[in-house]
Amino acid sequence: MGSTARTKNSTSMSRLPPSVSAREAPRNSKTTTPSHDFEGRRATLGNGGSAMSIRRYAAAVVTAALTTVVATTATDAFANWREKYPTINFGVLTLENQMTTVDRYKPYIVYAEKKLGVKVKLFQASDFTGVGQALTAGHLQMARIGGSGYASAYLDCNGCIEPLVTTEGLDGTTGYFSILIVKSDSPYKSLDDLKGKSVAFADPVSTSGYIIPMVDLTKAGIDVGKYFGKTAFSGGHEQSTLAVLRGTYDSAFTWTSEGDTFGNLRMMMDKGLLKREQVRVVWKSGLVKNPLLAVRKELPADMKKDIAQMYFDMERDSKEVLFAAGQGEVKRYVPVTHADYESMVQAAIFLREARKKTQ
Repeated sequence: MGSTARTKNSTSMSRLPPSVSAREAPRNSKTTTPSHDFEGRRATLGNGGSAMSIRRYAAAVVTAALTTVVATTATDAFANWREKYPTINFGVLTLENQMTTVDRYKPYIVYAEKKLGVKVKLFQASDFTGVGQALTAGHLQMARIGGSGYASAYLDCNGCIEPLVTTEGLDGTTGYFSILIVKSDSPYKSLDDLKGKSVAFADPVSTSGYIIPMVDLTKAGIDVGKYFGKTAFSGGHEQSTLAVLRGTYDSAFTWTSEGDTFGNLRMMMDKGLLKREQVRVVWKSGLVKNPLLAVRKELPADMKKDIAQMYFDMERDSKEVLFAAGQGEVKRYVPVTHADYESMVQAAIFLREARKKTQ
């Protein structure tokens, strides 16, 4: 890790396949038009009063025909998005390494393929920039991404993506905190103590590892570049935390939930890479909306509805899958909209404008 910010995505986008092309499968459904002998029907009605009966009969035939059309259309709608998207490309951030990420998401992939009735392929990027770029380029149909990653991608593609679901924690909240950590045995007890010291950020589009700290500290009148003696991007939350434990950096921004039930600290503890007593929190942000599942806005409405329902069903169907999808202990998935992340979009705009002023 050097002092120079590493912003280039180390995962080549050429590894990601082009978006699944829209393919209209030939329809083999046959429409059978019933034969209605109105002349014969009239003959059985006798003289007088036959007109009303004929009209009633004709109305019944039309109603039956319309019912058949509606039923067929509904069936076609169910099948159509699967014909167009026989494979869903799902993007995530690489956790520790690629194999670990595959293993951790395996229960989710198996579950998703069964629930959705299509193949689900997992694609990884080393940072949220890579995930966002793949999603906006159409290489992915959906992705698990942080709030700032969503905001950046949303701005880059003029709103071509939208939020679908997010997690609700065991404490009933749908958010987490950006935190600044130091080693527990260090002399640093507050943000003031770190003036002139080194700090590691996670990723240029990491919500808790960069965006939130930058916005909050800038609004508080702190020039981050001058306040800290040394700053750098570590490449991820785990890398930042390990850098603090090894003494490479005095402090690092990362994320956790209330009680550390999920987040980077929880994941590292679960993997045996961290003991909670090894680090101390010296700064904490306000509540930040949880990472979300973002999808391409152009996806069929029924497809988005089915994907969302799959996430809602996890609470009932499988705690293992819920843990894998949520990257930790969560209560359930709940629906979200763009409005829930508008503050992150405004934060991204704020930072972009601030950068322009310094150029």
